[in-house]
Amino acid sequence: MKFPSRAAALVVLFAITGCADFRSKVHGDTASQTSEQKYASYALEDLLGFAADIARMPPAERLSECQQLLQDYRVDRSLGVRLHVFFAQAVTEACGDIRNAIGIADASLAELHDERLKSLLIYQKEILSRIDTEIERRKSSERQVSHTVSKEKKVHRQLKTQESELKELQEKLDALKAIEQRLDEPKIGQ
Repeated sequence: MKFPSRAAALVVLFAITGCADFRSKVHGDTASQTSEQKYASYALEDLLGFAADIARMPPAERLSECQQLLQDYRVDRSLGVRLHVFFAQAVTEACGDIRNAIGIADASLAELHDERLKSLLIYQKEILSRIDTEIERRKSSERQVSHTVSKEKKVHRQLKTQESELKELQEKLDALKAIEQRLDEPKIGQ
């Protein structure tokens, strides 16, 4: 009776270790995926997972991931890669520009069949458009402020120059008045 229980225990042990080995091989294969495979999916769940993952990354790591995506994007303009670039650029500073991300969204919308993903993309695109508009408004304001400050500095320099000239003229006028007073004074011995 003990023999079958040992045999059963061994069978269970082999089954567990075999499953564990199979599972580690599956995870090992996914870990060694190329970036093209990693970004190929454009399923809503995969994109949301990627968006959440990249949003949780520290800024330096996020930038590195985004730059890797941009390199892939140069050679692979597939829908999955484009959408991953879009989501990466939406949350990464100094990785491409917002207008490029908006263009990617526009180009991708026609290819999407999942209405939920289309809606999300339209919503995200609108947010990025508002951010882009705000950035442009701020740049314009900064240019105006810079121009105004430059004009004020120029006027200030002109006023300083005029003030200096007035002071010099006042000194000359005072000198002339002093000479005139000396000329008007009665001379001793006359």
